[in-house]
Amino acid sequence: MKIYDYRQELITLLENTGDDQRSLQQTLRSLSTVINILNHYDEGTENEYHHDEKKPVKHRYQARQRNEQPISSTARHTLHSLLTGPSNQPKETTAPRKAPTVTHVPAELEAPKEISAEERLAADNMYLVHRKLSGAEINHRYYSEAILHQLHFPVEDGDIVELDPHQLVRGLPSIRRVTSDHLDDYEPVKINVIEYAELRPVPGSDVLQIASTMKGDSILDQAPANTVVVDPFKYPGRDLKAGMVIDFAYFDHGNGLKDASAGSIRWIHEKQDYDTTRQPAKPKTVKKVSNTKHDYEKKLDYDLKQRTVLVITGVRDKVQGLKPVIAKHHGVFHGLDASAEEKVSSSKIKREIRDADFVIVCIDAIHHRISQLANHHAKRYDKPLAIANVTSNTAVERAVARALNGDPAYAASSEEISQN
Repeated sequence: MKIYDYRQELITLLENTGDDQRSLQQTLRSLSTVINILNHYDEGTENEYHHDEKKPVKHRYQARQRNEQPISSTARHTLHSLLTGPSNQPKETTAPRKAPTVTHVPAELEAPKEISAEERLAADNMYLVHRKLSGAEINHRYYSEAILHQLHFPVEDGDIVELDPHQLVRGLPSIRRVTSDHLDDYEPVKINVIEYAELRPVPGSDVLQIASTMKGDSILDQAPANTVVVDPFKYPGRDLKAGMVIDFAYFDHGNGLKDASAGSIRWIHEKQDYDTTRQPAKPKTVKKVSNTKHDYEKKLDYDLKQRTVLVITGVRDKVQGLKPVIAKHHGVFHGLDASAEEKVSSSKIKREIRDADFVIVCIDAIHHRISQLANHHAKRYDKPLAIANVTSNTAVERAVARALNGDPAYAASSEEISQN
């Protein structure tokens, strides 16, 4: 039997096959159909040949000669359209024939699975945080509590953070920022942290315990009998001793003290982090200043257009003194006194930042936790934030200008800050 020369159409088909799954599947189906057509004609020829074997030689030869005619125009048209694509001409009706054999589609050519939300985030170096009692798992890698503690913002379970693969911290991609996004179908694990709890000895025993906190806001402070035992042998290498101040984390399943007893140490504070004893006030040296000016004169030219500026500082006597800085630029001043760190809660900072248009943090006299929370809530509420290295008129004025213009939060190293 003379077979239609389909080689050129087959080459054209392969050249026009794309690298996407749909194109590969279409090509696979076309090739399978071509094989079925050829098998069909081959089987028909073979069956007729065997059927004619009992006939005289002359008639059998004539029958075989008839079977060696070229493929029909209908089959040729079908084969051509399968190899080169659909035809604009109307389809020709053909007689019913045996159904083609079903060909198994390889797994690599099957329809692609639906991309998960985490896979879409990973395309932009965004990853979900799986917080642990100590540390966190991000992109299937463990970030220790020491790494998380160095960040300027807290990281909680369910947060989405942006990683910088080009900047490493202890061999891991650094965490650039925490976004305001969350996955709708992810239920964060509730972790409670007992902060600033002092380790105390248990008489007649080698273990230690925590029974209260410096903040007075934990489950241990609700009743004198609420204590949690801390076994030093569970934390080798930390050399736990009475008098140390720790953060103790536990999974909150609604069982109160029972859940707390199954917790673990998250962080051991350095003494300078929790020593709240006030030193005797040193006598202030009065500077002799000539030509004292009581009115603030602005040095930068910008207009806040009555937008609210929140200034967070730990220098209590300068909070109200910064008000003219904002007023001269036609803004509304709002100050937050953060000199007493234990009185500034996360919810209070969140509420203040939510109602402001710009956030200025003077970091010269505030606790590190305050700056972390301010940075965290400003990002969540998409509020421009800038850092003033000192609590002064000029530093705050320049910080407001950076926040207004979308410049980096920190001042350039060459920028001079005057104490006025």
